[in-house]
Amino acid sequence: MKNKPPSGFDARKAARIMTFNKTSALAGRLADMRLPRPMLRAFISAYSSWFGVDLSEARQQKSEFGTFGDFFARELKEGERPVNETPRILTSPCDGTLHNYGDVDTNGCIPQVKGHDYSVAELLQDEGRAADFLDGTYATIYLSPSNYHRVHAPAAGSISYCRHIPGALYSVSTFFVSHMKNLFVTNERIPIYLDTEHGKVCVVMVGATIVGRVKLNFCDLQTNRDGAAPADAVFSPPLVVDKAADLGAFHLGSTVVMLMESKWKAHMLAEGMPVRMGAPLFALPKGS
Repeated sequence: MKNKPPSGFDARKAARIMTFNKTSALAGRLADMRLPRPMLRAFISAYSSWFGVDLSEARQQKSEFGTFGDFFARELKEGERPVNETPRILTSPCDGTLHNYGDVDTNGCIPQVKGHDYSVAELLQDEGRAADFLDGTYATIYLSPSNYHRVHAPAAGSISYCRHIPGALYSVSTFFVSHMKNLFVTNERIPIYLDTEHGKVCVVMVGATIVGRVKLNFCDLQTNRDGAAPADAVFSPPLVVDKAADLGAFHLGSTVVMLMESKWKAHMLAEGMPVRMGAPLFALPKGS
């Protein structure tokens, strides 16, 4: 099933603004080029200075990265992101800005922005699996160019299924999120389904312009490939993961939508606040 363009959006005008998918594919190839070491170090230093990247957190020194893509999907030093290990707490799967959060509405929709709702079933392209989250909670986290770009498990559990859904690679900038309907259900994405002690959780990694690729650590699903069809990965037995297990990385930034089957209570959250991987996002109410 092909993704339909969002209603009310002038695709030709958008194409004039940015050559989305082709630009992103080129960016991915450039990011994987092995440049002379002095040039790469200078590029990383300039990028870090411009966007405010804290290089002191990285496990590797900038002289040790082989490509710009390696730098962008960098790992952190041990202990840089303390993880809340409380079982009844869901932690942030990534660094970023909390765009919005709340309960999935009775129609199975969540807001992109006020007045622009989208369907969980369309996001997952799976009505059966979407039904698990229709009485649940959601959170949307935007990753900026300055952020750490690896995505982690928000709880301990097991992964039995994930899916690559090809699509467009429109920008997820504030302008596009505010003005383009159905952005997150149009863009390429990978939902990762996690069974936890306190219900199902789905971590959806949404691609965007200049995202060279979204790559998982535990299987070979990968985005931004020419002519790619939807692809499933089924794990039997399921893959057991710890809380904060490294699931995959954005090779240049994007958005994570997290869906929870149960009703979770926000843990001192406010829309627009920065979040860090491993910090508490939601707590399961007592008696649940």
